[in-house]
Amino acid sequence: MEISEVIETIDKAIAGRLVLSLERPEMAETELLCIPVARSDDLLLVHIFYDFYPDGYRIIRLEDVYTAIREGSEEFFEQVIRAEGVYNRLKSPPAIDLTGWQNVLHSLRGQYDYCIIECDEVDDFLIGKTMELGEWDFTFWYFDATGRWDEEMDVVDYEDLTAISFDDNYTNTIIKYIQKPQ
Repeated sequence: MEISEVIETIDKAIAGRLVLSLERPEMAETELLCIPVARSDDLLLVHIFYDFYPDGYRIIRLEDVYTAIREGSEEFFEQVIRAEGVYNRLKSPPAIDLTGWQNVLHSLRGQYDYCIIECDEVDDFLIGKTMELGEWDFTFWYFDATGRWDEEMDVVDYEDLTAISFDDNYTNTIIKYIQKPQ
């Protein structure tokens, strides 16, 4: 699919609040079932779904999307979530500045302090919170699978980011049980 077709399909979905499948073959999670919310020239904010339920938001790079599909299964999925009342219970999307990763992280501060960052090229998947935003990188404090905060913070280059997820079930649940930061 040409990038112009991908963008056109995404823009129609944003305007109509339509369900799409986005294929990203180079990423760890190759397909996303979602409702696109907003986009810039480089980034796309989507509302993610799993098993007919909304599961937070994810911001991805448009360059990673090879195909945007709206066919029978996406249309049927949309019918189901409308009939189940899920569609009407969706929260209004957050106001996020999508003009660059630094602006995204700045927008999330105070609204969604905890998030998941993904850097697929270097195989990083971290959950925690952004501490400092620099011009080329940011400091991220993460916790491990046992709920313990790492003793040191990671410095992550913006150019390594491939996705940021927030307000998802995993993050919203685990954050209630992790050890409080020192």
